[in-house]
Amino acid sequence: MKKQTIFLAFLALAALVSCSKEPKVENVIYLIGDGMGLGSISSLVLSEDGATGFEMGDPVIGFSETCSANNYVTDSPAGGTALATGTRTKNGYLGVDPDGNQLKSIMKDAQEMGMKSAIVVNTVLTEATPASFYGGVLSRSQGYDLAKQFTTSGVDVAIGSGLSVFINRPDSVDLTETLINDGYDVYLDWRSVVNTTSDKFVGILPMGDVHRRNESTNTTAGAADGAEVCLAAKLAASAQEENIKEGYLSEPDQYLCKATAKAIETLERISDKGFFLMIESAIIDGYGHNNDSVGMIEEMKEFDQTLKLLVEYVNANPNTLLVVVADHETGGANVTYKSYEVGGTSPVVLSFSTKGHTGTLVPIFAYGAGSDNFSGIMKNTDVAVKLRTLITE
Repeated sequence: MKKQTIFLAFLALAALVSCSKEPKVENVIYLIGDGMGLGSISSLVLSEDGATGFEMGDPVIGFSETCSANNYVTDSPAGGTALATGTRTKNGYLGVDPDGNQLKSIMKDAQEMGMKSAIVVNTVLTEATPASFYGGVLSRSQGYDLAKQFTTSGVDVAIGSGLSVFINRPDSVDLTETLINDGYDVYLDWRSVVNTTSDKFVGILPMGDVHRRNESTNTTAGAADGAEVCLAAKLAASAQEENIKEGYLSEPDQYLCKATAKAIETLERISDKGFFLMIESAIIDGYGHNNDSVGMIEEMKEFDQTLKLLVEYVNANPNTLLVVVADHETGGANVTYKSYEVGGTSPVVLSFSTKGHTGTLVPIFAYGAGSDNFSGIMKNTDVAVKLRTLITE
């Protein structure tokens, strides 16, 4: 009996030691590919000779249902809300429950715990997915309301586009001035974002700076009508002239990766209790809607730049959890039947079944601390619930 007691005590001690070796989740990186399903991921993997970010490290792989509260096929506001808050809502609703009540996002939970936070997107900062982390409206068309809600989001760093709703407003309020008065540095050009040493800043760039698909004059005033009269533009009056003189214009095909690196650099410097970083690659969805095979593959290659950067970061920082997921799949993308020669250059071609969203499951890839929680099939709401548990336990 005594030997059995000693043996059981040894097993308990071994289990305790084993558990103590599991790194605690201190940093969370949430990488969301809008409209990214197995077809788009397959197109990337089959197009690359070397390993993609999906194949690097030792990811835990699962699947997510993407239904909204009232449809098997979600739209982006409801899909983003599920991933941000852990609650399903009706299609069209954003950051609120089916009764219209404001929901609390996991980014807000992280902030309340003293974690620093950041949002990086290659779309407008008031688009459905990023807005789900700080806002609450009954329609994504309420961009003016979302811009105002953004000013009270508590986020430390934000980089994206969409200046117009911050300054060309029905209430005539200059929200760049609101942000500056609240202690933010606000930048309207890429060079200033890259070079800043600010602990708290917002970069609101021309769309042509954040994605190669959009033409851009790369001028601060061209970011939005009326930009020249907003406070942020007045404070940075010489920035564009310096950009032109030094040849320091944007690199939209590398934007998401470089903006992500800048956000992490800042978060590491200012945080002593970890950080929460949400990144959205939004334009995958557009190529799915357009049934554009070539564009989709190029977009996934750009996504992969950011993913590789993040996997390398997780490998070097074992207390970091990286979760990669989509809000839904778009286009019903599949790799077509096409012969090729080994070592040849025959391109991958995608076929599509729709120009809309689909209700098919999307994959989840999790890396680093706490990643074991993301295997198997789960609801989209479970992703946020698991993240909330890991950062608050």
